[in-house]
Amino acid sequence: MSSISTRKLLLLQKSVLVLSSILLTASLTSCAPAQDLACAQFTGGEQVDSISVSETLGEQPVVSFPSPLNAEAVQARVVVQGDGPVFTGRNLVEFEFAGYNGGSGQLIQQSSFDGIETPSGFFGPGQVPNFCDALAGAKEGSRVVAILPPDQAHNGEGVPALGVGPADSFIFVIDLKRVFMEKATGAAVAPEAGFPSVVTTPEGIPGVTIPSSPAPTELKVAQLIRGEGEPVQKGQLVTMHYSGFVWDSSEKFDSSWDSGQPAQFQMQDGALIEGFLSAVVGQPVGSQIIAVIPPALGYGDAGAGTIPPGATLVFVIDILGTSN
Repeated sequence: MSSISTRKLLLLQKSVLVLSSILLTASLTSCAPAQDLACAQFTGGEQVDSISVSETLGEQPVVSFPSPLNAEAVQARVVVQGDGPVFTGRNLVEFEFAGYNGGSGQLIQQSSFDGIETPSGFFGPGQVPNFCDALAGAKEGSRVVAILPPDQAHNGEGVPALGVGPADSFIFVIDLKRVFMEKATGAAVAPEAGFPSVVTTPEGIPGVTIPSSPAPTELKVAQLIRGEGEPVQKGQLVTMHYSGFVWDSSEKFDSSWDSGQPAQFQMQDGALIEGFLSAVVGQPVGSQIIAVIPPALGYGDAGAGTIPPGATLVFVIDILGTSN
């Protein structure tokens, strides 16, 4: 991975969140109550029940509702129930959406619903619009409709560029097409000799203990958890969590876990450092791996940012899903 690709990723994620702040959200009333959710799970109400929504997944919805329409709290209703993984507030998601001004009844923004340019985003706790609470418990494959009151939609400030006033609600119809894993899932694998040992916090954030032996001079990769998904292929977009450490100092220089949301990287030459690309390609989705990357396959004699010249790198990576 390069510092350039990391910056591009952060810019991409920020643009997705900005887009999403004008669009999507929803929740369910009949989703796995035993699921460990990061956000509160909202239920239905008479306002959301007054919204009529067509039921053909993957097609632009036909929507009608009385306007102005508002509510005192987020309300949501399942239009079509999916049976896939549950959104917990810790997952990246792919979705189609149509968003409306609840005050005027006007469509303000929508995705293409073409199955090609599918938006993706991360909607964690504490964000406004309150997508996390609204989506908490939603299952992959569902179509949901939700109403967000002004304070939950735009902090009561409106969105003048879209003709949304301070007292206007947002209404969304969402097809939740993909819910990625929130962490590696599979069979634990016994640690291999010569690798750093990995310990995790109660929140699942990994740290490493580097052995006192000299750093390897060749790329070394081992599974810590063996996933059951399809192997990662070159050219795919991979959703992952990762932390990177410097072998000599044990210092952590980068971590998606610390940023609070998964990252996405394109598995292609030039987009990532060679050792990182080689470590991930071929690994089953759901796996957690540890990779020790020598300088020649990392940042070489130049270093990058806080990574010193000639550094051997250690990465712990959770492979959460792929997109073509």
